[in-house]
Amino acid sequence: MAIQRELWAEMIAEELRAKIDPLKMFAMDLSEYAQGTTIHVPVAGATTILKNNSSWPMSVNERNDTVVDITLNTYHWSPMRVTQADKVQLSYDKMASLYNSLNGGLGERLLVESLISMTHCTANKYVFTTGAAYVAHAPSATGNRKGLTGKDLRAAAAILDKQKVPIADRYLVVDSIMFWQLVDDLSYNADRVDVINGLPSITTPLYGFTVVSVPQVVYLTSTVAIREYGHAGTTTDVAAALAIQKSCAGFGMSEVATFVKEDDPTYQADIISGWVLHGAKYLRTGKEGIVPIIQDITS
Repeated sequence: MAIQRELWAEMIAEELRAKIDPLKMFAMDLSEYAQGTTIHVPVAGATTILKNNSSWPMSVNERNDTVVDITLNTYHWSPMRVTQADKVQLSYDKMASLYNSLNGGLGERLLVESLISMTHCTANKYVFTTGAAYVAHAPSATGNRKGLTGKDLRAAAAILDKQKVPIADRYLVVDSIMFWQLVDDLSYNADRVDVINGLPSITTPLYGFTVVSVPQVVYLTSTVAIREYGHAGTTTDVAAALAIQKSCAGFGMSEVATFVKEDDPTYQADIISGWVLHGAKYLRTGKEGIVPIIQDITS
């Protein structure tokens, strides 16, 4: 019995998209363009508007557009051995078990990698938390950090307003620990909190933001340098939430490629592996529309 390549590819793609599905809430899905190594996103330049023009002929200007490039990284699955017994007993539950061994949590990683790639720490375009002291939760971090408050969210909203990005489709993407800090500050009761995609969420918009809770957003150093995925961190590291206007962030994921070698005599089994292209980024050259809300360290 040969392993069903198409069935595997379909299942892997379905599972990955389910894991990164929260991205579609707060970022533009550009997956249809994820074919090469880069997604090129044109950004329209400014146009000149004249009031009561009295000079003829009018000056002819050319709009200067810019481009934001989203680099697509390749994520590989290490080859996995699928025995004859596995193929004979290949119920959906068995496939799910094998798949979980194969992907190693890639779906969750793609979500976090996307958030890291959307993050920036441009001067005057981020805010610090101002709340009560909470135990630090970034990897290897010790001591206390100031909690996330409604005041901090209003400060982020003020930056977005100043940047003149749309009021509609604003989202606060926050990890589950900072989420509960915000709930504490707002003195919400259980009726104001719901569970969406297995994670706590606030069901009504908050200062114009829809709150999206995810397991992890982004970690930074105390000097607001962004940590790469999986970095061990240091004692002074901090976590951050992201205030995002949807049209200002984007991501893309290619079709899943699977590779199968049947009846390998060395392993006496089939060997399966695969890869997928994925990338994400802010979509404005000036990084408007994304405001990190970074934990401040308590004194």
